[in-house]
Amino acid sequence: MVTRKIYNEDAYVHEFQTTVTSISANDVILEATAFYPSGGGQVCDTGEIEGARVLGARKADEEIVHEMEIQPSFAVGQRVSCSVDWTRRYRIMRLHSAAHIVYYVMQDVFGAKPASSGLVDDQKDRNDYLFDTPVDRGKLKSVEDQVNVIISKGFPVKIWLEGETKFWKIEPYPVMKCAGTHVRNTSEIGPVRVDRGKKPGKGKERIETSLLSP
Repeated sequence: MVTRKIYNEDAYVHEFQTTVTSISANDVILEATAFYPSGGGQVCDTGEIEGARVLGARKADEEIVHEMEIQPSFAVGQRVSCSVDWTRRYRIMRLHSAAHIVYYVMQDVFGAKPASSGLVDDQKDRNDYLFDTPVDRGKLKSVEDQVNVIISKGFPVKIWLEGETKFWKIEPYPVMKCAGTHVRNTSEIGPVRVDRGKKPGKGKERIETSLLSP
């Protein structure tokens, strides 16, 4: 059975009701879900189903499996109330949208090419880029400044599906494929910091993006 992916329809839905279709130990499958499963460089959502904690979500073919902290007391066929940890999810959405802007500005300023798909959670985004020489701190500060200018201009963030493929775009830059969750407008992101992270290996530099506001 295919799980209806509410997070693809509207990333702002974080409270919903649905029907339980399967339970196996602590793993629960729902008819529909707003819980984003880990993948595409974005961590999974956490939250609650019927007041019981959801530790995470993962894909299993066309279904989304929810890992519960304890074996659930509800049953297959039952209608349940669910909630995604919105504070955490919204920070991830802001950071993921910021990461795309950083990606384009890094190319504009450094001509840098990505070396990995990166990882974004509610603390920061991390992306590795190919570099032959150490990162110029002055240029990296220019990246940060340019990213914050773009964010402050309040560009609409366009998200749409073509079949099973999701796309992301803001007007200054080309379309990008991205399965993750994003804000509707760059102004929601707020100011960010762009800095070097722990060096991932020879010929690479890790660039980290973090939020400067809650």
